[in-house]
Amino acid sequence: MKKSLMAGFVLILALTLIISGMLNAFVFNKELIEDTKQELLSYASVISKEYDPSLDTDIQAKNFAGDIDNVRVTIIAADGTVLGDSAADYKAMKNHSDRPEIIEASITGKGSSVRNSETLGKKLVYSAVKTSDGYFIRATKEVSGVWDSLKSIIPAMILVIVIALILASVLTGRFTSGFITPIVEMNNSLISVKDGGIQLNPKAYRYAELEDMAVKINALSAHLSKYIATIQHEKDKLNYILDNVSEGFLLLDEKKNVLLINDAACGYLKCTKASIGENILYATRNYDFIQRADRAISEKKRLSFDLALGGKLIETVFTYVGEESGVEAALIITMSDVTESRNAVKIRREFFSNASHELKTPITSIKGSAELLCSDLQIPDKQRKELLARIGLETERMNLLINDIIMISRMESGELSGECEEVDISSVIHESINELVPLAERESVTINTDISPVTIYANRKDIRELVSNLLVNAVKYNKQWGAVDVSLFEQNGQAILSVRNDGEPIPPEHQRRVFERFYRVDSGRSKAVGGTGLGLAIVKHVVDTLGGTITLESNAENGTTFTVKLPLSEKQ
Repeated sequence: MKKSLMAGFVLILALTLIISGMLNAFVFNKELIEDTKQELLSYASVISKEYDPSLDTDIQAKNFAGDIDNVRVTIIAADGTVLGDSAADYKAMKNHSDRPEIIEASITGKGSSVRNSETLGKKLVYSAVKTSDGYFIRATKEVSGVWDSLKSIIPAMILVIVIALILASVLTGRFTSGFITPIVEMNNSLISVKDGGIQLNPKAYRYAELEDMAVKINALSAHLSKYIATIQHEKDKLNYILDNVSEGFLLLDEKKNVLLINDAACGYLKCTKASIGENILYATRNYDFIQRADRAISEKKRLSFDLALGGKLIETVFTYVGEESGVEAALIITMSDVTESRNAVKIRREFFSNASHELKTPITSIKGSAELLCSDLQIPDKQRKELLARIGLETERMNLLINDIIMISRMESGELSGECEEVDISSVIHESINELVPLAERESVTINTDISPVTIYANRKDIRELVSNLLVNAVKYNKQWGAVDVSLFEQNGQAILSVRNDGEPIPPEHQRRVFERFYRVDSGRSKAVGGTGLGLAIVKHVVDTLGGTITLESNAENGTTFTVKLPLSEKQ
């Protein structure tokens, strides 16, 4: 802007000087011609008084001209015939009766005109005076034209323009400090308004208009800064909320460019927020995802499908947003991890299927035995007792199964855990072992213990269920003449309980599922030794409730070992 102003100043000054010079040249030229006319009339009047018609007129003309510098003298008869001329051959000159100055002099006694001389080819001023004898004395002098006048002042004009350029630089600098500098400061304040704006000092400006503008810009900057801060706060709040929800959220425009994406969606798609502003291909190359996004936009409808990502099942919903919504987004995408809920449904379905199957067997047996007892057949007393014993055994089996199912249901609902107290796990182990002695003797299994007193704060019944199920399984699924090793000790603020047996190892592909309800590694053997298939599921649930962990190691060399680690939580 400074350069533009300087150029403008110089141009204006130059044009002013040029126009002024031209006008001065024209005025000067006009005044010069008028002065020359008066001068020549004076010369002609003096000569008219000294002219003697009896003498040689041509010689007199030359003598008169010799006495006056740069003046041509011509003597003309009353009829216009040239009688003598100081600059040309008067005999070759035409009749001058039609010359304007001669015509005017013949009427008024004197006359003047300006024209180019046909004889000399120059611009001349002619002034003629009529003598008392009727002769005309004409004095002629060459004058400069306008262009010649202009040429004479061009050097001065160039000098003035150079001086004007220097002055323009100085004046522009002063003008900049007084006008342009405040404008630049105002512009910078408006540019930085999102950061609060640069506070202007209106009193520092020399012009009242600029001072008023500065005051208004300060007020506008403060208002806009506050408004922008409010919008940014709301935006940050929205981003914080979106980034702290477990569901993924994306916004796409019609061209599938990402307008918004939260942390959860970035985690699902394995991308970063750098994909905002880019095509969805920068966020994911999943064909099913991109295809359904295309379809939702083209068909302008809502689509939903389950997307398998990283071993998880993600329910993905594409919702098309119409123009009437008032937002620039075309597609809203939500992503939810439904792995656990779908697995829960699957497990629940399998649970009811297994429970129904487990209940069907004893009910069928009881029904068959009861029908035999109620029939008209003659049944020996021994067989009758066997049938009754079978009914009792199957009834007890159903009772255990139902009790375990009820227990798991109560555990999941949080109703099982009663009053907590300080429980010595070693005493619970001894109680369970005492109850298992008959079963261990019948199975020819030896129970070895390495137990130290360890007290935790928990519900005693929960601990009893945990210990009892581990020990019962260790005895039942052991080999004849095998051993069960039980150890208990405290380490790093945890109670460590380990139960090992010499039974057949559990294959690796089954180890991760042994804690599922009704799951059996060898269903034939499990039914032979009895049990509901819920024991380890109960153990796992108790451990999880107490915030502990349970691990399994099983191989042919060392048998099968279950290790439980429970935190030694303090009394609340």
